Amino acid sequence: MEKSEKNEIRSWIKEQRKTLDSATEHLWNDVICQKLLNLTEIHQAFCIYCYASFHGEAGTWSFMEALLNQGKYIAVPKVSGKQIEFYAISGKKDLEEGVMGIMEPKSTCLKVCDPDAPVIVPGIAFDREGNRLGYGGGYYDRFFEREPSHPRLAIAYDFQLFERIPAESHDKRVDRIITPKG
Repeated sequence: MEKSEKNEIRSWIKEQRKTLDSATEHLWNDVICQKLLNLTEIHQAFCIYCYASFHGEAGTWSFMEALLNQGKYIAVPKVSGKQIEFYAISGKKDLEEGVMGIMEPKSTCLKVCDPDAPVIVPGIAFDREGNRLGYGGGYYDRFFEREPSHPRLAIAYDFQLFERIPAESHDKRVDRIITPKG
């Protein structure tokens, strides 16, 4: 698939994120958070795997705080070589800057293995078929190859949804995409 097409989409999305004002971003994140909290997969889960949002990504902080307040376990990914592994956190204090400036669990956090935990999947762009364009590292594709039974829930702003995005055979689709509008 065209690498240039993927890079064009990535550049366009990054520009859209830069123009987003904080009030709109806050509102959209609250709407996404409420939609996630209302999902059966989240209600029934003991543990939820979630990324720590950064650089204008659809926000996960209020969602994670709400889950912690409900007594749920939150696990956040940490890069280990070419893989990601998930570790339990009890709040922002358990995180430190990791690969690419992304917040990761500190070494004191416990590794989690819950093969049925719903995973909140980050991404730059998605299409209606559930195809996902990530940051190009392939970490989530390799993770889902290893642990295929997780429900895969993506969150995004509406401008991140495309009619079609380039996908390759090794790319892992998401089961559902939650946006402020849809």
